[in-house]
Amino acid sequence: MSERTRNIASVAVIAVMSVALLLLTSTQPATSDRVQQIGTRIKCPVCQGESIANSPSQMAEDMMDLVSERVSSGVPDQQIIDELLGSYTGAVLLDPPASGNTLVLWVAPVVALAVGIAMILWWRRHPGPSADDATAPGKSRTRLVIGGVALVLAFAGIVAVAANSLQDRPAAAAGAADIDEQDLSEVSNETMEAVIAANVEDPQINGMRLALAERYFDSGDYRSAFPHYLVVAEDPNATGAEAITALVRLGWMAYDGNGEVETATRLIDEALAIDPGSAVARYVRARVLWCGAGETDQAIETFEELLTDPELATETRTQIEADLEIANDGGGECP
Repeated sequence: MSERTRNIASVAVIAVMSVALLLLTSTQPATSDRVQQIGTRIKCPVCQGESIANSPSQMAEDMMDLVSERVSSGVPDQQIIDELLGSYTGAVLLDPPASGNTLVLWVAPVVALAVGIAMILWWRRHPGPSADDATAPGKSRTRLVIGGVALVLAFAGIVAVAANSLQDRPAAAAGAADIDEQDLSEVSNETMEAVIAANVEDPQINGMRLALAERYFDSGDYRSAFPHYLVVAEDPNATGAEAITALVRLGWMAYDGNGEVETATRLIDEALAIDPGSAVARYVRARVLWCGAGETDQAIETFEELLTDPELATETRTQIEADLEIANDGGGECP
């Protein structure tokens, strides 16, 4: 093979490798629609490699609705992407930007091409043995083999780095610690369920779990609320406040849902063991005993003690005052 032919073949191989790597690291959306473009760039938190634009999950639909709303409001693309990554645990970019840790994905093809060209130039300046040299064929083949192996190894190393960089990096997404800081008022129950299911091992998901359980509790859906409260109550990593909330709610549901006074008071007593001064736990316990066991005097005593606390929450104070008025009127029916 002539020197010219070898050079042309080498350039062709390097060009093909570079194009292949560019295709590997590039996932530009085909549509010009901004909503679709952004949606194709974000990985669905609860899917296997699907973008939110292509996922049928409820969470992905919620995220796409958010994208559509922000696009309609004129919010820049990057700001929308940052909001999605900061609001949904597990959401990551499917086409990482050319910055930081992902810069290698965009520089690698250029580096591969430059290395290949440099090798070709070196070969041209250091030609192989002359045709008169008896060892020329062997040496020529050795040079070609070494050059080919070097190119293949270089390309394989670049592809390996690219593939590793394309894997999901939890550090690039919002952690479960960010969940408690986000506004959940516009997040659907289905989305919250999906986020919780994707982070069951993370104790910091308890904030969202309790928020969802409270929604169910307030709507009277004890069946849906119960498993979430139970998980928090049994979680050794739950904070004291989280455990108290879960135990008190479980206690009230045991009484209000099944009339189980003993079970209710036992659960609430567990909450009081964590914090004997918990106003909410003391109030609910007194209410259970009043409504379920007819212990009006004990309830009145507890209500009056609680009302002396200047730091009592306004909502709780209002409830206690209303109950105390009814209890003082001859122990009327528990509301």
